[in-house]
Amino acid sequence: MNDEQSRSDGVAWAVLLERPELSTRPAATDAEVIAAEVELATSFPPQLRQLYLHTDGVFDRSGLWHVIWPLGDLLERNSGSAGERGAIAFGDDGTGNPFCVHRDGTVSYWSEIDAEHTFLSPDLTSFWTAWLRDDLPPH
Repeated sequence: MNDEQSRSDGVAWAVLLERPELSTRPAATDAEVIAAEVELATSFPPQLRQLYLHTDGVFDRSGLWHVIWPLGDLLERNSGSAGERGAIAFGDDGTGNPFCVHRDGTVSYWSEIDAEHTFLSPDLTSFWTAWLRDDLPPH
C-alpha cells in the first residue's frame, strides 16, 4: 500500500508504527474485507475499511493484547452480538470490553456488564489520536 492509500479518509495509519510497543500485521486484502462484510451482513464504515486495508490487526506488545483485532477475531467476536451492540466491535483496551465503530463512523466503548455504549470519539482518526496520546474519555 502506498502512502497516498494509507492516508485515505484523512487517516495516516502509519502513525500506528510510531509507538514501539505496537506491532502491525500485514494488510487484509479487499476480498478479505468484503468477505467479512458479507459474513456480518453489513458494510464497514470507510475508515474501518481503510484501517484493515492497511493492517489486519495491531498488537500491543507491552500489554499483550490486540488493540485492533485481526479480521478473523473481529468476525468471531461480532458473530451473533453485533446486532445487540448496534455497531462493529473491532478491538479492545485489554479488559475484554470492545471498542466499536458505528455506521456513522463514531467510536464507542461497549460495556458488556451494563450493555451500553460510552461515546469515545467522532471517528477513527480522532479515536487513534486520543488513544496514542492516552487521552480517551473515561470508559
